Amino acid sequence: MPKGYLLQFNLLDSNPMQTVDTIDTWDKPIGTGALLLAPDDKIYFARAYESQSAFFTYPYADSMRNYINENLSVINEPDSLGVKCDYQPFSFYLGGKRTYYGLPNNPNYELGPLLGSPCDTLSAGLTPALSKGEGAMQCTYISAWEKLYVNASGLKGKNVTVSIYDGRGSLMFEVQSLKSNAGYFTLDVDCGGWSAGLYVVHLETDKEQLSKKFIKE
Repeated sequence: MPKGYLLQFNLLDSNPMQTVDTIDTWDKPIGTGALLLAPDDKIYFARAYESQSAFFTYPYADSMRNYINENLSVINEPDSLGVKCDYQPFSFYLGGKRTYYGLPNNPNYELGPLLGSPCDTLSAGLTPALSKGEGAMQCTYISAWEKLYVNASGLKGKNVTVSIYDGRGSLMFEVQSLKSNAGYFTLDVDCGGWSAGLYVVHLETDKEQLSKKFIKE
């Protein structure tokens, strides 16, 4: 009996368990590893070579190279059913490298700035970081009152816009055409009805942009 199966479920079906396709089966020395959806919308499948002569698969001997551990399998059209998913076993050559059971989670470092995002791209593309002694902002959330207090100092600009985004980047609150007073600005925001989670406050004037995060519990 095969030790491994690659199954496809139709998640659009009312009962996916009744519409299962067996895309592939295998036995030793082919191991069963991870599947990962890649940015190119293909699913990559890693499988180790489980040598019959070695007690442990890891680490491979330098001479242990073959079509199993030097290639990944690929599902080219994962949204298509059955043979139309274009499953190609051991079709992606690793350039002389070898695979075991896992696949890396590689972030996309080419993403541009996303205003309101809680990730590290938040400040990319904005004005340069302010040096010590220039504008600063504090955001204090009081859970008992469900209120956020925004306080800024050292502002150079006069006209102030405050925007608040949730963790998905959706705009939750925005107020424009406010004024700073001698470099100071304060605002309280009613957060009642907002879901618990991470939020980003973005303050912008005609001279600077500041961002802070806060958590609503």
